Amino acid sequence: MSHMLGLPVSGRYTSFMSKTFSPPSRRFPRVLVVLAFALQVGCSGGKATTNHVLELRAGSISEVDGWDRTELVVGGSRIWMDPAVAVHEDMIDSVEKRIEASGSPELLIRLDPRGAARLERLSIEQLSRPIVIVVDGLPSSAPIVLSPLKSLFIISAPHLGEIEIDDLARRLVGGAD
Repeated sequence: MSHMLGLPVSGRYTSFMSKTFSPPSRRFPRVLVVLAFALQVGCSGGKATTNHVLELRAGSISEVDGWDRTELVVGGSRIWMDPAVAVHEDMIDSVEKRIEASGSPELLIRLDPRGAARLERLSIEQLSRPIVIVVDGLPSSAPIVLSPLKSLFIISAPHLGEIEIDDLARRLVGGAD
């Protein structure tokens, strides 16, 4: 089962996938999208954190000692972010750009075994709580985890243009900035 994560980047949504970048394809059955749950939360916010293109971190709607306060808000509550990075782009095995039935771009991401194990652990620990998505060093969204995530997931990117989504996909698999 794949899962969808909506990531706004500077007011736009981003999608991501694994280490090899593939052009758009309709080979994957649409059932993956039907079985997926969408995790989309608004606005970007917060200070730059690292040099990673993509990070997934534990989040909390309550203040946690040692965690960073973000500008993200979920359900009226400010989100706090764990300083430890659980998953980042170096753990991506492949990325495939696809086009949803609506015509919006999305990136299908497959993690390597280390990334898959870390994502599964993070998502189990964060069930019914947020995972903070950090893009280009800025906390971008904090979807609430509704079920454990595995090695494969989708990030929806309805507000990115062709050039932007291609650039993000290349950067996620270690291409030039």
